[in-house]
Amino acid sequence: MNFKAIAIAAAAAAAATSVQAADLPADIAPVDYVRINDAYGAGFFVLPGTETAIKIGGRIRVEARFTDLLDDEDYSREDNNHNFRSRANLRIDTRTQSELGLIRTYMDFQYTSNSDSRGSDGVKLDKGYVQIGGFTFGLATSAFDLWTGELASNLFDRHLADDTVWQASYTHALGNGLTIAASIEDNSDREQGVFGAATDPDSGELIIGKAGNTLPSFVAKVLLNQGWGYAGLSGAVTKVDAPGDRDSSEVGYAVAGAVGFNLDMIAPGDVINFQAAYADGAMAYVGAEGDTPDAYLVNNDIETSKAWSVAGGYMHNWTSELSSGVEASYIDVDAGDDDFDFNQVVVAGTLEYRPVSGLLFSAGAGWKQDDVDGESKEDAGVLNFRVQRSF
Repeated sequence: MNFKAIAIAAAAAAAATSVQAADLPADIAPVDYVRINDAYGAGFFVLPGTETAIKIGGRIRVEARFTDLLDDEDYSREDNNHNFRSRANLRIDTRTQSELGLIRTYMDFQYTSNSDSRGSDGVKLDKGYVQIGGFTFGLATSAFDLWTGELASNLFDRHLADDTVWQASYTHALGNGLTIAASIEDNSDREQGVFGAATDPDSGELIIGKAGNTLPSFVAKVLLNQGWGYAGLSGAVTKVDAPGDRDSSEVGYAVAGAVGFNLDMIAPGDVINFQAAYADGAMAYVGAEGDTPDAYLVNNDIETSKAWSVAGGYMHNWTSELSSGVEASYIDVDAGDDDFDFNQVVVAGTLEYRPVSGLLFSAGAGWKQDDVDGESKEDAGVLNFRVQRSF
């Protein structure tokens, strides 16, 4: 009797299972889980349905900057002697292996709001490029730039070439840490104009005038990276034009050399850097300020400005969370006009605290001295406090 009851129950269960199975679809699509891909570093995952690895990151930076600290600084009531700024960056990095090699795209969108402009600077594309093998096309760091500084504070600019430019470049690894690069670059952001090529519409005084782009800049670099540090040389050739009906033009050029040493024997992560540069008709390449002209007019002929600069810096890690750094630079400019024939010294230092990964608190101070021919030396100071979160 018990055996019959068990048999009947088993038959009923089998029948019910068959009916339920008949109601299910014949094919169930497999679940496409997100896969982690750490071959390119932390944070990359594979886009479902593709072989493309993507990383989404960014940064929020909030800071306060105080100027008008010394007697020589002449700020009016209309000027801001302090500035508060918030800046947000959204960065998207993709990598795909192909028959042509690695294909990479990189986008960095930047939004800035500060009290200097009493509003927002809007969203801009800070970087955006495509890399195919050793080729780079788009808006990226110039191939000319070597050491660009270590300090995490918004202080006076040291005299270093540090620009993002539109370019088509190629980088080739020769082996043993040695690479060479050649680049064709848009010069519009680095063009600083010709003094005397334009007049002020109100006062009639001569001012700096800029011509349109007629020829890109040509840049080359050789860089050696080793366990002890790095060494590099770079050079650029550009065209100097003045606006108006002038047939004359000049060739501008710049060369730079940099070397850096890892000082792990003092403390892990310690580095010291040195750089020197010379420019003729290409002032931005030596870190000259934007109002320093590349050339000036003499009897309607273009005469190029000349400048040289040196810079150095040391970053020391007191602990794994606390570090400090100091950087200094000097530039000497001969622009053929007393207003632009000058030298300048900049010294800056920071104290930086990183209690957890991706979080930074920094405090910095800077000093700058301008020595214009025929005028008294003028000093300026700046303080900066920053909170930054990177992810």
